[in-house]
Order: sequence, then structure tokens, then C-alpha cells
Amino acid sequence: MTAELYRRLLTERYGPLDRLEAERFPVAADRTEWTTAANEEQWRRQVREIATRYGWRLQYHTADSRRSDAGWPDEVFGHVGQRRTLFVEFKTDVGRIRPAQREWLAHLADSGFEVAVWRPRDLRTVLRVLGPERQRATLPPTFRRPTS
Repeated sequence: MTAELYRRLLTERYGPLDRLEAERFPVAADRTEWTTAANEEQWRRQVREIATRYGWRLQYHTADSRRSDAGWPDEVFGHVGQRRTLFVEFKTDVGRIRPAQREWLAHLADSGFEVAVWRPRDLRTVLRVLGPERQRATLPPTFRRPTS
């Protein structure tokens, strides 16, 4: 993710950035940790910050999943103005989807919801989905559906 791409996305959404607007919407892409998240939790928090910047005010994350049923996605985002709800599972670039997660993700997607598995390498997709392009979130083409 380059600073130029991030500035372009902000300009498309908000128009030309003057000095005050540039201060209000700092170029987060200049921070190297955006693309080098060390773990799943850091990556989730980075995406949550991006979502907030693009107006996704409704955000839900189960704080302690050890006391919850297995498989529920890490985060649910809601954008009131766009009438959209996203269910997102966060993984590191090498993280694996567990069977219960796979089952929930497939069920939600088959039920018509926007569902995604996002890894740090998917930052451009994250920006297209959460940002002004409003791309629909989908499961990756490599997603294997659970066997019955």
C-alpha cells in the first residue's frame, strides 16, 4: 500500500485535501506496520481503524472468544449509510481457518451476507471494500467449503 494510493482514495471520497483535511485524515499508509502486521490481533485493529475512517461506525468483536461458541467471525462491521454488514475473519498471511470457522463463513456467505477472510496481504482489497469503491466483500477463491 503506497501513500499515493491512500491519498487518492481519500481524495475520491472527500475531494481535494487541503492542509486541515490532510491533518484530519493522516496518511496511515506511511506507517510500515499497515502491511507488516505481526499478529492477527494487530491486523484486526488496523482494519478496524481503516473501517472507522470510512464511516463504518457499527463494529462488533467478541472480546473473549474462549467463552463463546466456536467459529464465529472475528469482526462484524456495519455501515448505516450504505446499509451494509460485513462478517470478517482475520488471519495472518500463514494462518489457517479452523473447521468451525469454515462452516460459519460458508453459511453466512450462502445466506447472502458479505463475508471475507482478510490477511495483511489483502490490504488493497480491504480498502476497496471499506472505502469509496464499495466493492462487495467475498470469500477468497481458494476458500474450501466444509464437507458435509
